[in-house]
Amino acid sequence: MRIIGKGIALMMLAALFCATLMAQDQDMPKKPPASRAVVNAKMPPPPQASPEMTKLIQAMSGTWTVSEKYEQSPMFPTGGTGKGTAKLWAGPGGTSLLESYQSTNMMGKFSGFGTTWWDAKAQSYRGVWCDSMTPSGCDSSGSSKWDGETLAGMMESEMNGQKMVTKITYTNWTPNSFVMTMSTGPDANSLKDLMMVTYTKAAAAAKMGQ
Repeated sequence: MRIIGKGIALMMLAALFCATLMAQDQDMPKKPPASRAVVNAKMPPPPQASPEMTKLIQAMSGTWTVSEKYEQSPMFPTGGTGKGTAKLWAGPGGTSLLESYQSTNMMGKFSGFGTTWWDAKAQSYRGVWCDSMTPSGCDSSGSSKWDGETLAGMMESEMNGQKMVTKITYTNWTPNSFVMTMSTGPDANSLKDLMMVTYTKAAAAAKMGQ
């Protein structure tokens, strides 16, 4: 009985202690919930599209037909041609440019997808390109800059264990078309034109019967 009585006494003391804590908690002033304005103030503002990205998007966004011309080269001994479509549009927030590309040429069907953005630190455009001809699936598309009315970029890669330099230029800008030229070689001083792609706005191409 002594043990039971001691247990009852301890239980009564514990209940009294809990009641005291609950009373103190009820007497303490409640903290007001954080207002929506305070919560929003802690969120950083969304990034703004750079002038460089706005310029690129305005120049290249749209739905296009593409006409490919391949020069004779070790890669294309007899040259060739191809046709297809491309769609370019602004990425989220206007901070990037996305491209979806499909064509059929002398090698068969080709498809690709790329993303380009402005690197403020490097003061150049950067990109990633993925297509059905790249063994690794995707690769860096190098860096590009405007030189007057020409957008030019360089990239390095390997083909059959050999270093290859690729230069891509965008020229001949009009409201309804532009031209992409790709040149390749073992170094920047030995570049030769490999292919040329003419982009024509789909609506304009339909009027011309292409």
